[in-house]
Amino acid sequence: MILSQIFKILTYPFRRLARLLRIGAKETGRTARASAKTSAGAVAKAAPDDLLGTEYHEEPPAGMEAALFKQLPRPRLTERSASDLTLEQATSYANDAHAFYQLKFPLFARGDFFYEEVEEEYLNAALGYEGDSIDRRFLEVTTLFRQALNANTRRMLLYWTPGLFLLIFGAAFWAVQSGISFQLLETYMPVGRASSALYIVAAFVSIAFVFLVYSWPYKVVQQRNLLNLDNYVTSKFARINNNFQVAKRRALNVERDKRMGQREELKDEAGSWTLAYHWFAMRLMLCELVIRNKFYQVRRNTTLYWVSGIVLTFAFGAIIFAALLAVGAAKPVISIYLGAAVTYLIISAGIMRRATGMMFQVLEANEWSRFHLIGLDTTIRDHVGEDKLQIVTFRDRNRFE
Repeated sequence: MILSQIFKILTYPFRRLARLLRIGAKETGRTARASAKTSAGAVAKAAPDDLLGTEYHEEPPAGMEAALFKQLPRPRLTERSASDLTLEQATSYANDAHAFYQLKFPLFARGDFFYEEVEEEYLNAALGYEGDSIDRRFLEVTTLFRQALNANTRRMLLYWTPGLFLLIFGAAFWAVQSGISFQLLETYMPVGRASSALYIVAAFVSIAFVFLVYSWPYKVVQQRNLLNLDNYVTSKFARINNNFQVAKRRALNVERDKRMGQREELKDEAGSWTLAYHWFAMRLMLCELVIRNKFYQVRRNTTLYWVSGIVLTFAFGAIIFAALLAVGAAKPVISIYLGAAVTYLIISAGIMRRATGMMFQVLEANEWSRFHLIGLDTTIRDHVGEDKLQIVTFRDRNRFE
């Protein structure tokens, strides 16, 4: 509790400075959400051939922050619309379902990779990544966004945070050793205090720069990437859910336009639609597992980058400390430097720690059509129960007649 209050007091000037940046980020988020919804509506009305076209459409850079960190354009949806679902496509989905249910995955997984890579290999095989599967685009998009999110976090936590410390504190060390600090500050304070003051100024300047880079280019670009991914997942899951509902209705009502002479057609068509809605539900679950796999890797790597950034900053601080000892700096100057370096390390680590939970503040998973909401169990129960009821009704009617 006490450490939290101290942290809030130390970062108060920088938080005040970032309010304007937050306002700009919120406006950017609203604009991105509005454009995302507009794009989703346009994609839903597009022709099937257009949906199966290029995965990404060109977008101009959103701002200067995109030059510092990697920003991906909004993905295009390649999932077929429910209004275009035909019996031939249902048969194709039924074949995919058959391949999935016949998939033989190894019980003894490889031991020379991280487990999420073993799980990723299974998910790729289950969703038909090697074949001509419509989910291949989804697997490629989620992998691309995972790589972009990791690359931006790595650049922020491993390059910018230690780099700004080395640059600013190294410049302060050079200024002290070259005598520039004495020329600038000797009219206001003694030489020893001037050296100490320069390191204090270096700590506040470096913290301000780290907070600025984190709040403006890094956070804005990451939020845009997450919003684009959120829109893509929302649209794809909703489309799969719509296809599931259509296939379910076709499977329940397939016998209404068939006669006794069409028994084989009825059997094949009912089987295709039934397997199709099973496969839509399983695809939704598998796609959720893909999302979980990618986000686990993002969170895990963010924590590793955060720890590595702290270690690298500490190493740079140790190098400057060794240089101060080598030049015979006074003990008060060394003490002030250590205090300034530790202050930078603690505050920057606190700022960077917020990167781990950023995606949970942006992604709207509660708006996704999740597998547990699709009602596969209820559908199977109603489907089988209705068919059995019709059989018994027809049998008893013929018996009385």
